[in-house]
Amino acid sequence: MRTLFIGALPCLLFVQAAAQTPLTFQDIQGKARPAPQQWRAEALLAERGLQFQESKGFLREGPSVALLAGPRRTPGSGTSTDKGFEVDLPLFLSPRTRSALESSLGKAHPLMVEAARREGQFRLRSAYLDAWLAGRLVALREADLGTVDRWLEAAKARLEAGADPAFQVSLVEGERLKVQQELDEARIQEAKTWGALVALADLPVAPVALAEPGSVPVIYTVDLDRRLQESPLRKALLAQADLETQSLRLKEAQALSRWSLRGSYAQEGDEKVTRIGMAIRLPRPGESAAIRRNTEVQLRAVQGEARQALAELDARAESAFSRIKKTPASTVVPDFAKSLEAVSLRLQEGRERPSDALPIRRQLLESQMASLRRVHTQHLLVAELQTLLPEVNP
Repeated sequence: MRTLFIGALPCLLFVQAAAQTPLTFQDIQGKARPAPQQWRAEALLAERGLQFQESKGFLREGPSVALLAGPRRTPGSGTSTDKGFEVDLPLFLSPRTRSALESSLGKAHPLMVEAARREGQFRLRSAYLDAWLAGRLVALREADLGTVDRWLEAAKARLEAGADPAFQVSLVEGERLKVQQELDEARIQEAKTWGALVALADLPVAPVALAEPGSVPVIYTVDLDRRLQESPLRKALLAQADLETQSLRLKEAQALSRWSLRGSYAQEGDEKVTRIGMAIRLPRPGESAAIRRNTEVQLRAVQGEARQALAELDARAESAFSRIKKTPASTVVPDFAKSLEAVSLRLQEGRERPSDALPIRRQLLESQMASLRRVHTQHLLVAELQTLLPEVNP
């Protein structure tokens, strides 16, 4: 039994070490689920592909076939059966409109898929950075609570020794209540951000440690206007607007297509009759004008939505550019542990009172949290620019 335990011990240690290894963003990418943007893009492309397939050939829609049969009673000859069938072939005589949709669909497919992939990656990166920041803030709050607990014990000891008045203990007790409340709020925020990350990747339900995001990639600001014009997201928006335009034009052409080819074959007694000809469906008063007006209104809506989306894309890029220029490039998070230990030592030795030490402790804590938030902001801005721009290197 002892030999079995010794043999299994390395495996247990390996599993424990693996469980404690922080998850990197690359690990999360390997567990990522398809983003909703990708499914929506695929659904729209599949819908337009179906519209194109339904309009292939010279038929506006599938043919209609009718089978007819009935008795024929002839005086002196008894009863026989007449048989026949009719076929109606609705014609679609706008091949250019169909070709335009086919061309637009071929151009839009790779662009829209790539744009959806980029947006999905940015959303995953943003969720990872939010969860990482929330986890680090929780760790800071927990350490801060431990510090305040130690200071509370020191304050009580000095009170019992008659070195400090009672209100000094009350100050630390009040501060501890505040720190506990802040820790609870930080844990709630951690749960929210982790839930958002779990929605995008196959991860444990409970939060686990996340690896540091690492150094901030360099974004070159040379010729940004030209690079933004070549942005995959911009190209995808323009391609989608053109795809929707061609789709509406094809729907209009199908609605205005009224000609059909008709034929029939019948056996009436001893006679066989074959007929073929053309038919036209007469529109109701004002129907054609209403169809064209509806198409034009929808086209204006598509163009307006495309202009708004492009304007939002430009504003998003301009905001990211201006913010990243004003944000100092630094990923170093200062560690104030030694400074905090020095303050604790002075407090225990009686050279500092809680009323003096508590504000210093809070300033050190807020400085460290501000450094973490700055790193989070820098990585988030770079991730957004990497999403918007065609490349990050010159």
